[in-house]
Amino acid sequence: MRFLLPSLILCLLGLASCSDPSATTGIQANAVGSAVSNRAGTNQMAPLILDHDFGTVPHGETRTHEFDLDLSKLGDPHVPIRVHLECSCGKAAIRMRKPDGTERSIDGSGYARNLPQDDEKVILRITLDTRKKEAVDLAKTVSRGYVLLQPLDDRTGMARQRWAFVVRFGIDAPVVLSPFAAFDFGAVAESMKGHRMTTLRGDDGHPNVEFLSVSTTDAAIEAVLEKAEDHTVVRATCIPGQRGNHRALVMIKTNIPDYTVAMDVVWKVVPDLEASPIDKLTITAALDRAQDGSVLAQQSVLITDHNRRRNPEFVLRNIVGVDGRDVTSLFEVKLGPVPNKERQQRMQVRYLGGLVEEGADPTGAENIFRGKIVLAKFADRGALTGPTLPIALVVFPAKKL
Repeated sequence: MRFLLPSLILCLLGLASCSDPSATTGIQANAVGSAVSNRAGTNQMAPLILDHDFGTVPHGETRTHEFDLDLSKLGDPHVPIRVHLECSCGKAAIRMRKPDGTERSIDGSGYARNLPQDDEKVILRITLDTRKKEAVDLAKTVSRGYVLLQPLDDRTGMARQRWAFVVRFGIDAPVVLSPFAAFDFGAVAESMKGHRMTTLRGDDGHPNVEFLSVSTTDAAIEAVLEKAEDHTVVRATCIPGQRGNHRALVMIKTNIPDYTVAMDVVWKVVPDLEASPIDKLTITAALDRAQDGSVLAQQSVLITDHNRRRNPEFVLRNIVGVDGRDVTSLFEVKLGPVPNKERQQRMQVRYLGGLVEEGADPTGAENIFRGKIVLAKFADRGALTGPTLPIALVVFPAKKL
């Protein structure tokens, strides 16, 4: 069965996306010019660029093309080091091939062992795998690459050159997915579930496509199909598990022989209560007096409640030192909204003085304060019995000018 793996699977040698379709003209003259870049201090060039058009490839199929690299065009012996292809659905490799078809690979070094022997040809093999793209039509596009070569007498790598090549292709998908060809659940709180849906139907050339069954590659993702008169709906649910970033596939089997639509799924499991960029605030202040109000903008942390079943607002419960001392009165804490972020607030903190006794040296390292700001949530009936978000607080004494 051909699973249509979308952009989840990164190509081995090229991680960038395919080029803009508008770049399909003027390649030789403008975009890449000569096939081999000039070597420093010489005028050596290969006259032609390597170019191949795969045509329009049915989604889910693979195509391969091979270029013969005639290294004699470069003059002095040049060793192929590696090959790069910018397309995420392509793979490129260099092979040395004997007349009997046996091949060997290169090891990425500039040594003579990576030159072709007398009976060997240098082959640049390009493999295009449309299963690595989403199941959507792609107009004819251009993907560029190059073979990196090093002169045999170059021991520093400073004289390396690039032999450019171009491949062209389009993709014809037999299905239409709307509005999403992939599912991105974004941040999913541990206490919540994520929900996404999209519709599927055959394109104009495949109006009778049937979507037979659905499965997933991760138990955290559940999916069901719902058939309608002229389309099918796939509904996916994300059940949070381990914190962090995750990827999976929703795979929908069709009645097209050996054709399964694979939808890429990404999500990030986050705690219900979160402080960013980190759950820590560090302040440097003169400990014998209050800070000016202007410092509030710099001494801040973003706080988020991802649980949509409750009010997003936080309240200050207290500020305590590592010794258990309550120092809430020695700080000003402001909690305010963040524009266009309904679940997020900004916490700003200002030191008001009082951490050192009168007459004590306010610059002494022994006066470093370590503790935590404890934010809370209102639970039922206004009681502060909901979950808390502790944020580490460190106050360093400022040195005298």
